[in-house]
Amino acid sequence: MTFKGVLIDFGDTLAFIDEDGNRKYTEAILSVLRKFGYQGSSDGFAVDFDEAIRNSTKGEVKNLHEFWNLLLENLGIHNAPAALTRELETIRSRYSTTVFRPYDGAFQVLADLQVQYKLALVSNCAVGTSDVLEDLGLTGYFDCVTLSYQVGVRKPDRLIYLKALECLQLEPHDCIFVADEISDLEGARDVGMRTLLVRQGVHTFTEAKNRDFEADFQCNRISEIAQLL
Repeated sequence: MTFKGVLIDFGDTLAFIDEDGNRKYTEAILSVLRKFGYQGSSDGFAVDFDEAIRNSTKGEVKNLHEFWNLLLENLGIHNAPAALTRELETIRSRYSTTVFRPYDGAFQVLADLQVQYKLALVSNCAVGTSDVLEDLGLTGYFDCVTLSYQVGVRKPDRLIYLKALECLQLEPHDCIFVADEISDLEGARDVGMRTLLVRQGVHTFTEAKNRDFEADFQCNRISEIAQLL
């Protein structure tokens, strides 16, 4: 089958979370909070921080200023001074390209696909990820970038796929969706796209409705997908 468009997930498909970079980022955030009086445990903060990030993927907040203020309120830091949110944002900017690491071969695959197809990035991601994608050098490969916090829903909700298809001006049957999670592919198939499972992340079956789901194509790493299309 000939495709006109390739829609691709971000996390654990094009890039993975660098555990060391993520740990240093979290520790830096916690260190700043300590200076402003936060006395919660490290483990408690990690849980609250992860929850705030996940909630932001659903459009709970519309920008980073709202994100930091809501996080601080949830941590019991009320009426936080502007200096605190500025310092938190400075740390985020400093670590933005160390938390996520593109997989080997990811850029070459995108360059190859860009020649033949319209490309869309479709991701469940935290508020502010558009800046991270830009800093990583990924944005320029895509005709369309559709992020959950901007749309207000997460995959596998139909709306996020349909928004990307509308942006590409393509029909579902002309496209294939590439992801590491079965739940993402279930949503893509539901709107009429073909599917390609990249078995390289640790969340393949997370949130899957059908653990026996069979993608139309599959491979072990992102560097292999150009050979299948």
